[in-house]
Amino acid sequence: MTETIFRTLQKRLDKYSLGFPATDSGVELTILEKLFSEEDAAMFLEMSPMLETPESVASRVGRSARDVAVHLEDMATRGLLFRLEKGDSLKYGAIPFVHGLLEFQVKRLDRDMAELFRDYYEEAFHRAFIGSSDTFLRTIPVQESIDMIQSVAAYDDACEMLRNMKTIVVTDCICRKLSGLIDKGCDKPLEACFMFGSMAQY
Repeated sequence: MTETIFRTLQKRLDKYSLGFPATDSGVELTILEKLFSEEDAAMFLEMSPMLETPESVASRVGRSARDVAVHLEDMATRGLLFRLEKGDSLKYGAIPFVHGLLEFQVKRLDRDMAELFRDYYEEAFHRAFIGSSDTFLRTIPVQESIDMIQSVAAYDDACEMLRNMKTIVVTDCICRKLSGLIDKGCDKPLEACFMFGSMAQY
């Protein structure tokens, strides 16, 4: 049986960050089919987390730079790719399911999608989430000593960092938004999450 492009996409996402494991029900494929067209999925599979210009991607996929630029920007606008804008330069890269695809859908969620995310979490993703504690961030031996310099930013330093941010956004909490859409919300404020810099462009 030929593997669908959405199964290939699921396997790629499963390699990133907290993963994106397969399920018996196939709910993860339904989620991907709602977020991506087949053309979107093919483009995502050409990308990596390393940021690239449309021209760089175009040279690899055999399409015009203009067509690729339009497609990448459209995908980034829909929260399917990460976009970094610096001056006149735009670069794009693949993103994991969490933190990435899920959070970037915060303004597009509806009840149907929230129910799919709930079903996926209960069937498979909760295990990936719990099991990531010792793999998401871990020490890797490099066979040599490293000078450790640790510091905790003072209050004044933290304030200065925030003052230097060009963009600061307060957005809906994705967890509260999802819960509210399936009638399991709480009475806490919805707009409770900060995004800074390039992440705030979403």
